Amino acid sequence: MFEVEEILNDSILFYRVHKTYVRDGQLIPGVFKERGEGVEKGMSTDWNKYSTAEQALERSANIQDNGIVEGIIEKIRNIPLPVVHFPYDYNRAHSNILQLGEGVQLTNNRRMLLLVFSQWSIKIA
Repeated sequence: MFEVEEILNDSILFYRVHKTYVRDGQLIPGVFKERGEGVEKGMSTDWNKYSTAEQALERSANIQDNGIVEGIIEKIRNIPLPVVHFPYDYNRAHSNILQLGEGVQLTNNRRMLLLVFSQWSIKIA
């Protein structure tokens, strides 16, 4: 088991995007969602300290249907949304963005995340 580490603001998170969340080459807001329950709940990402965009993509079930966007931690925390390192035995890079919210708050946070995750690391084929 890997130790939880503090993620520095200048670090990058990689976020996997399925093709159903892309219209005319642009992400749609619904792409940003938390998954899991309890302490496991969060928007799952990979920290660039322990992963590359290619490695993050390789963890997807179907590589051809997914791409990777990247965002800088400081910009995510300025929304403000917490970012925590949440390593798994099989993925030391795993990190979560927390507290996306509900209703209007969720809509606003998704709009802000669209600005943060505007850079493609790996475009969907």
